[in-house]
Amino acid sequence: MTLYEHLSNFKRHSSEEELTAAFAKLAPHFIYGGYIKVNDAYRVYIRTVEFYYHDESNKPDAIKDPIMYHRNSNNNVNVPYFPIMTLNAHISGYDITFENREQEYRASALIREYSIYDCRLNDFLLLKNKTRDDRSTYLYDYLNGFSLNGNPSIVWVDDEHYPQKQLIQSRRLRTDIVKDGKKTEDTRQWRFKLNEDIWLLTD
Repeated sequence: MTLYEHLSNFKRHSSEEELTAAFAKLAPHFIYGGYIKVNDAYRVYIRTVEFYYHDESNKPDAIKDPIMYHRNSNNNVNVPYFPIMTLNAHISGYDITFENREQEYRASALIREYSIYDCRLNDFLLLKNKTRDDRSTYLYDYLNGFSLNGNPSIVWVDDEHYPQKQLIQSRRLRTDIVKDGKKTEDTRQWRFKLNEDIWLLTD
C-alpha cells in the first residue's frame, strides 16, 4: 500500500490508547516508506515524526490537541480541511496532513528530524556535521522555490523496501496541555524516531 492509501484508511478514534497504537502503525510508513522529492534536486528522508490529532466535534470522547496549528479556533473561525497528504508549512516546520471533514478530525505528521539527499551530488548533505538534522525549520532551505507554472515540483515517492526495525517511541518535544487551569507536560507517546544506531541504505 502507498502512504496515501494508509492515510486514507485512517479513522477517527475515541480513546488515546487506540489512537497511539494507530500512530505506531503509521510511523514506519513515513520513515521507511519513501521520501519527498523536491524539483529533482533533493530528496527529504524523514527520520523522526511527531503526530498531532485534534477532534473538532463536541462528542464526549473527542480527543483534543489544542496545540495543533491547522484547526478551528476559539473565535469561531472555520478553517477548511486540507486534502490528504497536503504539505502544511508553519512556524515549527512542515506537516504532512491527513484530515477528515466527515469524521471531523484534523491529523498531521510533523517532520521533526530528516536527512537531505542532494541529487546533483549523489550524496547526503552534512547537516550539523551529520546526515540527520532535528532543526525542523531548516527544511525551509530545501522545501522552497516551487514553480507557479503548474508543473508538479514536490511529490511523495513511495519506496518501501527497507527492512523495518522498531522505532523509538516517546512524548513529543516541547508540548504541554492545560488541565484544570494548570499547564503540564503532554505525555502522549506520539513521537517516533529512527534509532541513531540503525544505518539505512539512505544514510
